[in-house]
Amino acid sequence: MKKILINLILQFKRLRLKRYLVFGDSCKFLKSAKINHLHGATKDSVIIGNNVIVGGTLSVCGQGIIRMGDYSKIGEGSKLLCANEITIGSFSAIGDNTIICDNNNHPVNPKDRLIMRKTPSGSIERSWLFSDSSPIIIGENCWIGSNARICKGVTIGDGSIVAANTVVTKDVPANCIVAGNPGKIVKTNIEETQRYFS
Repeated sequence: MKKILINLILQFKRLRLKRYLVFGDSCKFLKSAKINHLHGATKDSVIIGNNVIVGGTLSVCGQGIIRMGDYSKIGEGSKLLCANEITIGSFSAIGDNTIICDNNNHPVNPKDRLIMRKTPSGSIERSWLFSDSSPIIIGENCWIGSNARICKGVTIGDGSIVAANTVVTKDVPANCIVAGNPGKIVKTNIEETQRYFS
């Protein structure tokens, strides 16, 4: 009986989520998953492929768009903050408590920030529409460690690893490991390392 009740709750949650985003088959939304549409974002602002696991918060503002490829994953406590475009390639995994933000979250000009601070929470002046933004692309089969931060305008090449607690401010080539603050390449050609599976 308990298993039937849990399945009914999960089916209801999936039906409710279909109002907020487009997602493929066999997606799993953890209890911690949240979808936020801000200042004009629509259901089509979040597109999720098949067999994706969502445990974090996906927030889209205005004309921004988030795309998650098949078999990708975003861990619990992680946040995708999008005013432009965030693409996560198929088979890529984002660890827990990671921030991927394609914008500054605020205007740079101090006069604009003063106006922003004087307006009530939720007003358009406080939106990401008035911040610099640039797309983030995470390639296929990437591994992003827990507590990392990926900044606006960054492209991470296929097969690369971002170590835990790394702040990525520049592009990362394919098949590399990047670590530190700011992130620096610490290993290349990782596709040539020892194999464990035949």
